[in-house]
Amino acid sequence: MSHKMNRRIAIAAVAAGIGLLAPSMAGAQTPLTVKFVQQRGLLYIPVDMMVSGGILQKEATKLGLGKVDATVTTLSGPGPVTDALLSGAADYGTAALPSLLTLWDKTHGTANEVKAVGTVSNGAMVLYTINPNVKTIADFTEKDRIAVPSVRISFNAMMLEMAAEKQWGDPHKLDHLTVGLGHPDAVAALSAGYGTATVTAHIAVQPFTDRGLKLPGAHVIADSREVFGGPLTQITLLATKQTKDKNPLLFKAVANALEESIKVANADKRAAAVLWKEANKASESVDELVKLLSDPGFEFTAEPHRIAFFAAFLNRIGNMKSKVGDWKELFWETAHHQKGD
Repeated sequence: MSHKMNRRIAIAAVAAGIGLLAPSMAGAQTPLTVKFVQQRGLLYIPVDMMVSGGILQKEATKLGLGKVDATVTTLSGPGPVTDALLSGAADYGTAALPSLLTLWDKTHGTANEVKAVGTVSNGAMVLYTINPNVKTIADFTEKDRIAVPSVRISFNAMMLEMAAEKQWGDPHKLDHLTVGLGHPDAVAALSAGYGTATVTAHIAVQPFTDRGLKLPGAHVIADSREVFGGPLTQITLLATKQTKDKNPLLFKAVANALEESIKVANADKRAAAVLWKEANKASESVDELVKLLSDPGFEFTAEPHRIAFFAAFLNRIGNMKSKVGDWKELFWETAHHQKGD
């Protein structure tokens, strides 16, 4: 099945699965619908809290909006998420910083402009391998295959590109070794073992990093905090201008709910872990999830970090033409009160 066909199926699934959920109630006001799409991982807990935890409904009620039917659909990578947003199949989508930058670059000034409602989380991405011969990225050979959510366009793929730029001065040197696999599929593929598995390495986020490192022979090659020289915004919540203009009050409710969800997740990580485990039917125990959420490199935050730093990298490698003068150019007004850089 072709990549384009996969994307069309993903969009159709979003539209079919969450587009007609508002019940028709005789004599009652039809509930507002809000459709979120996201990938899978602990980085997305604030969105789960908005929906499964009822925080979006609370914020909507404060603004006098009445009943809101909110749904979350999980997709396999940034490509399907952005396709769902641009096609109108979803209202909001969580995406890593590279997706925000490249979408803004392509759409700013247009009727379907894409910006971030706010930031969601930061967390380390880890490149690990089950190949015993690979100790650094310089050891990868033509026999290796590195799993990333989407080739070339995912944050994970760009972490590898930045590492390659530092190693060889050529960010694209290892691009041909990457293959597009969602995190659960990547761990499942690697579990076949070295010599049998179709992939030999994976650039993962939690809890899939922890799952992958439990596989026989798995060991860490690189950490994003080392590659990027420190923490930077990883996950953002995106929306088009059309979504913003369609119902500005509902848009404000979503923005308020995102900030509130971040506060709630930080205040009680155990409760956040319980909610995420139930929403995602995760195999990890609550204690394991709390340990992962308590890693110093993992944070839920509404503050944008090092946006211009990463934009400059995308300019260097040719993925983005526009220059970013101020991080606020990439965010809707709902985030402009934050302290960012």
